[in-house]
Amino acid sequence: MTDSLLPLPKHVAIIMDGNGRWAKARNLPRHAGHAEGAKSVRHAVESARRIGIEYLTLYAFSANNWARPTVEVQALMALMIDFARSECAELRQTGVRVRVIGQIDRLPESTRSAVDDLVNATSSGQRMTLTLALSYGARQDVLCAMRTVASRVSNGALGESDIDESAIRAAMSTHFLPDVDLLIRTGGESRISDFLLLEAAYAELMFLPCMWPDFKQETLCQSIDRYRGSERRFGLTSEQLQADDATAPLTLARAALG
Repeated sequence: MTDSLLPLPKHVAIIMDGNGRWAKARNLPRHAGHAEGAKSVRHAVESARRIGIEYLTLYAFSANNWARPTVEVQALMALMIDFARSECAELRQTGVRVRVIGQIDRLPESTRSAVDDLVNATSSGQRMTLTLALSYGARQDVLCAMRTVASRVSNGALGESDIDESAIRAAMSTHFLPDVDLLIRTGGESRISDFLLLEAAYAELMFLPCMWPDFKQETLCQSIDRYRGSERRFGLTSEQLQADDATAPLTLARAALG
């Protein structure tokens, strides 16, 4: 623990896990858990914006989720359409820009169209960037980036000696995102499941026992307060760290919500 506190995380990423188990515990179908989880998405987006988080990335649907039962996948696709349509006006009004990462071409046409409309309608937002990871897998993203880099080398646009981390990151679908500062996973599991593997290399990881439908504004505030009390060394020693810009009180996140 440092004597001073860290500033707010610039980029918060969340693995929204536990919808199905939340529903099962209540003898409800899995899609009911996803519907309830959509409310937590609204809590997370609204509170992150009010707190002052610049980038919020949500793991909405992984590339591996296509293997789930067809009924559940269809319900998730329908929820994405509902979110895109019902939240568009609010997100646009509050300055939230929506972007998407993942294999969007795999989404059903109706879902892809609704998501595209949301992205276009909010493109001028400058207060916060909300990124939805849809049909996303980090290893697949790296593979696609490497193919792009290889193609650029092959056609002479890039020299072999120019291949470095920045060249690879620039070719990834996440090229517009800064590194993740805080990665949260709900549902009680302690893994990151192929989510932002390079971007979260130095992220603070928090694995919460609550299921995603139980994620509230206070949950995010508590996670951010824990983050601000940590020591991020990035390979340095504690003695080398300079903490002269982190003087706000520990409850800054809660105070921002009023």
